[in-house]
Amino acid sequence: MRNERGKIFLHSSAFVLHSSAKRSMNQDNIIIASIVGALLLVTVAAFIFSGSKEGPEAVAGDYDTFAQCLYDSGLRMYGSATCHFCAQQRSMFGGSFKFIREIECDPRNALAETERCIAKNIEATPTWILEDENGNDIERFEAGVQQLTVLSEKSGCPLVKDSEEQGTSDSESREVQSE
Repeated sequence: MRNERGKIFLHSSAFVLHSSAKRSMNQDNIIIASIVGALLLVTVAAFIFSGSKEGPEAVAGDYDTFAQCLYDSGLRMYGSATCHFCAQQRSMFGGSFKFIREIECDPRNALAETERCIAKNIEATPTWILEDENGNDIERFEAGVQQLTVLSEKSGCPLVKDSEEQGTSDSESREVQSE
C-alpha cells in the first residue's frame, strides 16, 4: 500500500512540476510577446511622427495653407521624435504638419541636427523660432506647445482651415439666395 501511495504521490508531484513548468513557459511567452508588441508599436509611432513627407501623414490636411505660410514666413520648430509635447504639437496640425520645418534635436536620432540645436541654445522642445532667410533669429517663442492662434499672430499667417476656404463661393451663395 505504501508503495502505491508513494507512486501516486510521485506521479502527482511530477504532474505539479510539469504543470508549473508549463505555466512558467506560458508566462515567458506572454512577456516576450508583450516586448515584441511594444517594440512594434514604438517603431510604428516613430515612423508616423518622424516628420517624413513620404508616409501616411502626407495626406491633405485642414491647415495646409496655414502651415505652408508658416514655413514661408521662416517659422521653424525645433523638436524631437521622442518628445511627447512635440507629438502633441504635430497632432494639432494633423496632415498639414508636412509643411512645417522641424529641426530634430535629439542626438539619438539619425536625422538630428545637433550642432544647429546647440548653436540655437535649444534647452527644451518644442521650441519655435521665427528666422530670417539666413537662419538668424527674429523672434524666439517660449519652449512648449504653442496654440495655432499664437503662431498665426506672430507670423502674420491667417489661421483658416482649408475646408473653410473651399466652401461655397459668392456666386454660388447668390444663386442659392435668389431661388
